Amino acid sequence: MFYFHNASVKGGKIMETNISTVQVVLMGLITVFVVLICLIVIIKILGLIMEKVAKKQPAPAVAPAAAAPAAAPAPAVSAQNNQQIVAAIAVAIAEEMGTDVSHIRIHSIKRV
Repeated sequence: MFYFHNASVKGGKIMETNISTVQVVLMGLITVFVVLICLIVIIKILGLIMEKVAKKQPAPAVAPAAAAPAAAPAPAVSAQNNQQIVAAIAVAIAEEMGTDVSHIRIHSIKRV
């Protein structure tokens, strides 16, 4: 068990005062809970402020939904254009990975 001693000199005599472990624990708990309650109050106040600010701003006008256009057929991609796309993807992957393009091997590419 640890005891904390605070020595002070009065009239040439050294007087020791003990800080009780229970007092230290209670002060720590009280401090923690007071700070937590303060944080809760601050967050609630900021939430109320943000709600008032959001109410003051007008909602953006929503455009009426247009009829979905018919899906256009995908344009034919030439072989040369396809190779350029694969090369661009390989370079982007190599750059992101920090490696050389010769170390990248692409097996397949699917449109999303």
